[in-house]
Amino acid sequence: MSNEHFHFERFLPYPGNTLVKKLFKTPIVLYRLGLGKLLGNYILILSTTGRETGKAHRTPVEYFFHEGQYFIISGFGDQPDWYQNILADPRVTLQNGYERVCVTARPPQSDQEWEAVRLYLTHSPVGKLLKANYHEEQQGVNMLEQVKQWPALTFDPTDQPCPPPLEADLVWAWPLILLGMAFDITFWWLWRRKK
Repeated sequence: MSNEHFHFERFLPYPGNTLVKKLFKTPIVLYRLGLGKLLGNYILILSTTGRETGKAHRTPVEYFFHEGQYFIISGFGDQPDWYQNILADPRVTLQNGYERVCVTARPPQSDQEWEAVRLYLTHSPVGKLLKANYHEEQQGVNMLEQVKQWPALTFDPTDQPCPPPLEADLVWAWPLILLGMAFDITFWWLWRRKK
């Protein structure tokens, strides 16, 4: 089996539409509303330094935490801006609703780390998609060798400066949101009562 069968772009074409890209960033709003813990077991916010702007950029990404180590895979190959930003400056900030850590990104190096990536794929939606498309002989050692071609990252703690984490700066909006919901419920109840 050739490496091209395992290339992520085959299964997940990179979204060219600006609206679709914005939809992928929806978890950022939830984190800003203070709801990071609702997503924190599956989605983390990755803060990178823009390779052209030098400004902090935030991206929600699915992650896997195994034996005290974070792992992520770029589901769109090396095309996403966050991945290109990491190639230019590997210092990033990770936050999952429970903790914020300043780290340096790097590809997995040891067999144990690559095995963790394979485990990650076993449990991720991308991995389930791959399993549905391949036969049993493509699992095991062969799959592990193929996985080593993918854009996977793990992280080491660092004392160097990293991009600032995303703040829960929209928590103030909750009273307005709840007031709006109360208004909608009251309006709906009065309207139903009229009938």
